[in-house]
Amino acid sequence: MATSVDYSAADHESPSCYNFWSLFGCEDEKLKQLRIARRRDMLPPWRGLQSLNAEQFYEANESPREFKESKPWNAGLCCRRKARGAALLEEPRSQKEPWIWAPQADENEIDLEWKIVEHELDYESLCRLRAFREVVAQAGLDFHVACRKAPHSKRPGTLLRFLRARNWNQELSLKLLQEALDWRRDYQLEEKLEAWRAEWQAQQSRRVQLWRKYGYIKQIGLDHDGLPIHLHRLSQCDAGGLAREAGDEAFLLYHLMILEDCFEAAQERMLKSGKLITNFVDVYDQGDYGLVDGYLRRGYKAWEPYKMMIPILDKVYPERVRVAFILRCPAVFAIFWRLVEPFVPPATVKKIRIKGYSAKSYVGEMKELMVESVIPPFLGSDDRALLTTAEPWGGWVPNGGTCGAWLGSWGWRSMG
Repeated sequence: MATSVDYSAADHESPSCYNFWSLFGCEDEKLKQLRIARRRDMLPPWRGLQSLNAEQFYEANESPREFKESKPWNAGLCCRRKARGAALLEEPRSQKEPWIWAPQADENEIDLEWKIVEHELDYESLCRLRAFREVVAQAGLDFHVACRKAPHSKRPGTLLRFLRARNWNQELSLKLLQEALDWRRDYQLEEKLEAWRAEWQAQQSRRVQLWRKYGYIKQIGLDHDGLPIHLHRLSQCDAGGLAREAGDEAFLLYHLMILEDCFEAAQERMLKSGKLITNFVDVYDQGDYGLVDGYLRRGYKAWEPYKMMIPILDKVYPERVRVAFILRCPAVFAIFWRLVEPFVPPATVKKIRIKGYSAKSYVGEMKELMVESVIPPFLGSDDRALLTTAEPWGGWVPNGGTCGAWLGSWGWRSMG
């Protein structure tokens, strides 16, 4: 009498497999069980999909969005099993209800943000984000000093940026988040920014007066998502002179104040619109107009303060760039770009659009992200007469200020 076989363990074998062996009279149950065991050993673990845990199907540094195209998880499965797996993966998405953003008054910001993320992300990315949130909680980062005023470790939008910055590798993303929170704590970012904002509004200190007079960054409007767009006029600024005269800490705090204001605006806009927004559009004017002399000298002097600041921005504010327009680049810009590019994350480099002098070469792309009225007139037209009234003006910073030593403490050495 033949022994009974648990065919539930052989679901990965289609009926055609049995029909093939039956042609040769191979009805022996022992042989069938051996074949089933061999097939089972060759298959990837299947319970992961049924338990809605996609984690084991990705490599550590792999993006879930690229997974289906680059790594066929169903390789080696028969047609019936492939179809079943595809259905399991697509089922959560097909069951989603129409999106109506109607936040309740008794819901906190974290819960609302998770609702938005659950709607915006694909299923695989959401699984990875939820798993990362558990890892962050288990690491005790919810009780980090830097999270006392703002729950950085609980905000899904923030966690998503750190995951994307390290290509969805949870271990590396956790390390990056830990370093960012440690830097915020060691630098005392919240306290220093609060003092800097008060100093900025008072307009009494010399370093604030220098930045207000020779500053080169200005908000020019909002993008289609309602987020601020900033114009950086590197074409006419003396960034090195500002770092020399106003101090390196003022140089850093000026940029951090802008970034913190942008992320605060993004948080408010996301909760109001129900749309996941985590990065920004920036415009960099690199034109050598001849209105402020010493283009090359100013460029080289700016390299030192920016070289120190870029690693901090990369670790504390990862994945902040949606698109960066670098406009009216002269031929000599290639020299500066060779210096800067190695310090810029590869993912950010892909978001940078380097354009020439003609407005026609970039205005069309800019209008895809902002209304035409946001584009400054001197950038929206090739009329050089508009350059004389362009703002902010920038200009050379005169020698003589003693607002801070160049070797101050930004805290970048603590970043590791």
